[in-house]
Amino acid sequence: MHQTTPTPTPKVNDIHECLEHIMQQKGLTAYALSKELGFDKPAKLYTILRRKTKPSYETLVSILTRFEDLNGDWLLRGKGEPFKTTQTHIVSQNPDGSKVSITTSEQSGPSTEALVLRERAHMLEKQLGDREDTIQLLKQQIMILREVIHRESGPSRFSL
Repeated sequence: MHQTTPTPTPKVNDIHECLEHIMQQKGLTAYALSKELGFDKPAKLYTILRRKTKPSYETLVSILTRFEDLNGDWLLRGKGEPFKTTQTHIVSQNPDGSKVSITTSEQSGPSTEALVLRERAHMLEKQLGDREDTIQLLKQQIMILREVIHRESGPSRFSL
């Protein structure tokens, strides 16, 4: 059975350290995080990470919307664990009729598999975009060739 060791909860002093911890745990660069959040330009996030400004309400909402496993209380106030904890409660019955109750807690966070899958998805999206660009270029070249063929197959240059 695969067992992961949870990363200890960091002592965070401000929102900037929270963002750095999220990037580290999610395996994202500042550029990748800005793209995940849908920013047109990464400069907005770089400005925040350099502590020149604090994130706006809209930026914080974007972060919590994009990363649903993130604990908003930790992000905003530094309270609790960085990632939400999922509790599972199982009740089963033994052959002798007695009931057994088991409660397990699992802190959600990025697994290695999830990070690999996310990276693979980004790579495939980029390949798809590149192929769409290539298709558009080929369509343009076909149109140009059709025009050339049409011009050259027009009235014969050597008429009697």
